[in-house]
Amino acid sequence: MIKNWHILILLALAFFSCEKEIEIEMEERGGRLVLYSFIAPDSILQVHLSKSVSHLSVDDFERVYNGNVTVYRNDRIVDDFIFPFDESWANRSGVDFSSGDSIRIEAFDGSGQSVSGETVIPDTVPFLLADTATVVKSDNKDGERKVLNCKLTISDPAVKKNYYQLIIFEQICRMEEGVVKCEQKRVGYDKKDPVFFVQSKEGSLIGEIDFDGCFSDTLFNGESYNLEVDLPLEYASVPDQNGASRKIFFLLLSHTRGFYDYYRSRVVAEYGYDLPIIDPIRIYNNIDGGLGLITGYNVTTDSLIFDNGI
Repeated sequence: MIKNWHILILLALAFFSCEKEIEIEMEERGGRLVLYSFIAPDSILQVHLSKSVSHLSVDDFERVYNGNVTVYRNDRIVDDFIFPFDESWANRSGVDFSSGDSIRIEAFDGSGQSVSGETVIPDTVPFLLADTATVVKSDNKDGERKVLNCKLTISDPAVKKNYYQLIIFEQICRMEEGVVKCEQKRVGYDKKDPVFFVQSKEGSLIGEIDFDGCFSDTLFNGESYNLEVDLPLEYASVPDQNGASRKIFFLLLSHTRGFYDYYRSRVVAEYGYDLPIIDPIRIYNNIDGGLGLITGYNVTTDSLIFDNGI
């Protein structure tokens, strides 16, 4: 398994998190506290605390001095620390979370401003790579081309609404001077499955939008669903080098409704930012007293391996 996959996931989830706020209030002044944290079991707790900046500023955010962060798990304090003013994210080891945990984070700065947000860690969802095949696909843009078609089975829990994100990584491992060295990168894939289609009016004026693999169980609530994605054919081969391997990791993230609303609103805002016909998009925010997002997630994984000797 990828040793640092939680770090790779956080890079994906925080894609917009520390950039300038896009059309939230378009304040003449900044100065509002901004709090972010994406929380999962078996990972280091990371917290971002800063201040928002004016839309005219060249900076992404303003640093917080004399900031303090308190973390609650199921209404009990599990961490309390001074936020490092010279870092974008505070990394806190030794704080463990489990599925179903209720988490609240509170923060304040030296001027007396305070913010807070809360979330719950979703349960993992049964998920497996059911089948793969090399097939020929055709479309108006690229004509005919060979792809690696992957069928992924999701066993969606009944009763409640569930929100997901499919992220795929490639890991190449090679033997160099007697030591195995690995590199990872994120894999782009075709999102032609119906679950990825825009299902509400949010995209009606700006066409089809790529929500980076986010989707809900609207089409299969409480049922088993076979999700299909296509990868470039280059990922369906064994590396040429002896002793090398290619592993494709399929990560199904279980998200909160808060993350789902936040991420989709940010994608729409980014997509339509330079289009004059689009009204300003209000970014979803679950932080009391400020801006940002506190959200939990969980991960189920499966993999596909092309081995040349390792």
